[in-house]
Amino acid sequence: MITKEIENKKEEASSYRNLAPLFQSLGEHVKAEEYLKKALVITKEIENKKGEASSYKNLGTVFQSLGEYVKAEEYLQKSLTITEEIGNKELDASCYQTLGRLFYSFGRYAKAEDLQKSLTTTEKSGTRN
Repeated sequence: MITKEIENKKEEASSYRNLAPLFQSLGEHVKAEEYLKKALVITKEIENKKGEASSYKNLGTVFQSLGEYVKAEEYLQKSLTITEEIGNKELDASCYQTLGRLFYSFGRYAKAEDLQKSLTTTEKSGTRN
């Protein structure tokens, strides 16, 4: 990878994160997980909180597609914690939506509905309640 050769850690992590959905769409979930975990290690190392949150969110979607809902929820909650911490409303809303779909997919309809209400409130007010 060129970014690895020129030692641009932020771009290297971004490249790993961007390749993961490709592998996931090809059904290569293990490879997607591997790339996301590489991105996660780098983002933590360089203290890139947004990249870290994105990596956790993407790992959550990988595990959701594998039907590993507990693991998916764990990663998505980690992402949501970071997005709230850094105040990234766009990624925050995306985490809420993904968590809502996750809860819906394993029959936690009330929890999914609560998340939708929180998301709607957040979008209207621009702040978290």
